[in-house]
Amino acid sequence: MNRQSGFTLIEMVLVIIIIAVASVPLFSLFSRAASSLLINEKTQTAVQLVQERAEYLLAIRRSQDFAAAELSSDTSEVLGGNYSGYTRLTVIRQPPAGPGCPAGATCKELVISVDEGGSTYAETTLVLVNY
Repeated sequence: MNRQSGFTLIEMVLVIIIIAVASVPLFSLFSRAASSLLINEKTQTAVQLVQERAEYLLAIRRSQDFAAAELSSDTSEVLGGNYSGYTRLTVIRQPPAGPGCPAGATCKELVISVDEGGSTYAETTLVLVNY
């Protein structure tokens, strides 16, 4: 009598079931990685938008004056184009008393933040000093 070698149908079904059960956690890892990449992209975009506004305000300070119009009022921008959905807020105020503003100088505190979908993804604070 010849003996045949190979896998039985039951063994094949068991292997398929084991592979299917083991692959479920792997698929959830892929979906978590995709959502993490989206959050990272939004954060990077928000940081770039904050940096753009900060550099613009510093250029205004250098080219015009400490009392320039754009350095004296709060602004809120709803961005469009590639940045639709993002809102950039610039708040200009007197800095709190302390070592941040030297004695005899006039200071302004600039707080720039970028929101998207109700969540703040980036924020920075600058102190401009005028002697």
